[in-house]
Amino acid sequence: MDTRFLSFPDFHNVYFYRSITLTILLAIGAMLLFKAADMQLPELLLVGGCLLLMGWRFALEWRRMNKAGPASIHDDELIIASASNHRQIPLSSVRSVASKHRLFMVRRYRSWSEHLAFVEFTLHNGERVYTLAESAVFESPAAKRSLVAIQAAVLAAKVKSAAADNPAALAR
Repeated sequence: MDTRFLSFPDFHNVYFYRSITLTILLAIGAMLLFKAADMQLPELLLVGGCLLLMGWRFALEWRRMNKAGPASIHDDELIIASASNHRQIPLSSVRSVASKHRLFMVRRYRSWSEHLAFVEFTLHNGERVYTLAESAVFESPAAKRSLVAIQAAVLAAKVKSAAADNPAALAR
């Protein structure tokens, strides 16, 4: 299975660079405040609007990142381990899997080709669980190979679960 989830050490790199990105956004905001008196209103609105949009997106990704943890798939279970808890979720209880591009949460700034994507698992009870996977730059959908492999594993787990629940249906 070609799932390229991030490992535990890579998650710590993401946390580190998340704090650096926050520092950069705060520095830009502080410079904007100090130079606001010298700027004309259209320039101030343009730069301030862009900074607000970036801040909103960063806050959204920060929230998703707080819910995310290193994941792996083993024996028809999604295993998510984080500092606060360790969960084993049967793949047969996953309703849907989606991936979303991330803009600010990076693993490292060395390479323009190494990007990440949020992978969102929606369970039958409506709960959403997040993890990170490797993605290419303009890949659509984000983390395409991992997404296809995860969807195949979920489908196989559902078929195996249905066969275990009703073996007579497969005999027909």
